[in-house]
Amino acid sequence: MEDLSHYNHDGSVMRRAQMRMLDILKVFHEICARHNINYWLDWGTLLGARRHAGFIPWDDDLDVTILWKDRKRLITALEKELPDDMKLQTRKTDKKYYKFHPKIRDTRSRLYNKRSTVYEYNGIFFDIFYLEPVPSIEFKRIIDNFLLAEVNFIRAKSVYAKVKYGLISCFIPLIWVLIGAIRFYYKYIGKTTLYAYTFGGNTYAKYNYENFFPLTEITFEGGRFKAPNKVDAYLQDQFGSTYMSIPDVKDRYSHATNIEFY
Repeated sequence: MEDLSHYNHDGSVMRRAQMRMLDILKVFHEICARHNINYWLDWGTLLGARRHAGFIPWDDDLDVTILWKDRKRLITALEKELPDDMKLQTRKTDKKYYKFHPKIRDTRSRLYNKRSTVYEYNGIFFDIFYLEPVPSIEFKRIIDNFLLAEVNFIRAKSVYAKVKYGLISCFIPLIWVLIGAIRFYYKYIGKTTLYAYTFGGNTYAKYNYENFFPLTEITFEGGRFKAPNKVDAYLQDQFGSTYMSIPDVKDRYSHATNIEFY
C-alpha cells in the first residue's frame, strides 16, 4: 500500500488548509441542522470519506450539495449566522464572482490557483452545489452555453469571439424565462428521476434521486456528516467502477498553486 502521508502530514500547508475547511464544514453542518436543511458531502469530499475516512490526501477543496429548492433558506441562514472569519461568496456578495453556485471562503487565508482568478474573497473555499431536475443533460449544456456567454465575452481574446459571445448574451433574458418555466413545471406538474447540477453550473453529471434520499451519515475526519443513502452507487455514477482505487500520480489534482495563512 502506497504511503500518501507526504501530501498532507501534520503541519503541512495542505493539512492546515484541510483543517480550515473542516472548521467551515462543522459550522455549515450546525447551521443546516438548526434550519432542517438537507445537504450531503459530494464529489472528492464524499470519495475521501468513503476511501480515506477523511480528505483525499492531495485535495484542497471541500464539496457539499443541496437541492435547488432549499437554496433560499440556506443562503438566508448563512448570511445571518456565519462567523466573521467566514464569508459567503455569491454573484450578489462578490461582483467579481461569476459562478452560479456559492462558496464559503475563509477570510484568514489566500489561495492562489492555476487560473489566477481574483475575486473579492480569495481564501480557502468550500463549494456548495445545487441539484435540480432537468429535461436532459444535453439540454442543460445548451442552456449553460448561453448563461456563461457573459463570462466568455470578458475572457475572449479575439474580435470574433467578442462579437460571438456578445450576440449570444442578448438572449440571456429569454433563457432565464425558459429556465423559470422548466422549474415551474418540475415543481408543480412533472416528475423526473434525472437530476443534474443547476443551470449555469460547469458539471454535467446526472443522478438518480433514489441514490441520495433518504440521507444517511458517513465518517469524515473523525466526525459524522450527511451523505447520500447509497454512497457506493452515487460514487460509481460520478467516478466509475474503480473509484476505490488510488489514481496514478499524474491524475492527482489540487486546485491551489500556493496558500498563504493569516
